[in-house]
Amino acid sequence: MAIKISIGSGKGGVGKTMIMVNLAMQLAETGKKVCLIDLDIGGADAHILFGLFEPRRTLTDFITRKVNNIQDVAHTFYAHHGLQLIAGTGDTLQTSNMNYQEKLRLLRAIDNIDADIVLLDVGAGTSYHALDFFMHSDIQICVTLPDPTSIMDLYNFLQLATIRKMLTSFLSKSDVASILKTTNFGSLAEVFVLAEQTSPGAQDLAQEALKYFHPLLIVNRDSENGRLNKGKLKQMVQKYLGIDIPELCEIPEDPQVQIALKAFLPISELYPDSPSSLAMHNAAVKLAKLVDLFAIHSNSSTA
Repeated sequence: MAIKISIGSGKGGVGKTMIMVNLAMQLAETGKKVCLIDLDIGGADAHILFGLFEPRRTLTDFITRKVNNIQDVAHTFYAHHGLQLIAGTGDTLQTSNMNYQEKLRLLRAIDNIDADIVLLDVGAGTSYHALDFFMHSDIQICVTLPDPTSIMDLYNFLQLATIRKMLTSFLSKSDVASILKTTNFGSLAEVFVLAEQTSPGAQDLAQEALKYFHPLLIVNRDSENGRLNKGKLKQMVQKYLGIDIPELCEIPEDPQVQIALKAFLPISELYPDSPSSLAMHNAAVKLAKLVDLFAIHSNSSTA
């Protein structure tokens, strides 16, 4: 079974898709079988970064049942070590308003993709679709810029993702789940208190659900001026959400990124020795090692 890696952000414009496209290329170069799925419902554009302007088939064809196998809509880039791309849906009412059963069918299909690594490029923001796609993975990556607004948006995203993660520890129609879904919280401690008051023992279940939730942090367009804000983000997440966010990499401000975007090419292909390409290469090396560890653990659990 493939190891799934998701990438999300608190808002758009932080370079999330650019990073995922380049990580996909770098991971494919390690010899692993990689499939990138653009799950940015209504705003899919990963295919454009490969210079693929009009994909023959997209995720819409699977969601609308024009095809039954999700891999039938995959585009293979043989020049990029067989990297596969499942292009996103585009802005259609049927896909942006995907119902629960359609989403379950999509998630089951993702679980059965024939690959070593499946990368999920999740839409920015905190919609249920974005949060559920983000959490449907073995490894989560969150992206931010170092400015205060982006950091606060990412904190809000992580707060809701954390609560969404906790909800998975309860039955969907339980009293605890119903209350958590309809209540606004200032900190995770408030969630624990209310969960325990509603159902004794619920706090232990919630804490167990968060035990292995440690999303990796990528700071894009990093600079010396942003370092203090990064520290504050980590402190705030630890204090109010009770989770750690280990840093995967810092991608420096790099003018060659914009040149690559305008050329509709991944920067790892156009400028492989640029500062941003090298930073993402190092991140891909770390991810490849994590994937190997997950695969070993998964195989030992099923043996």
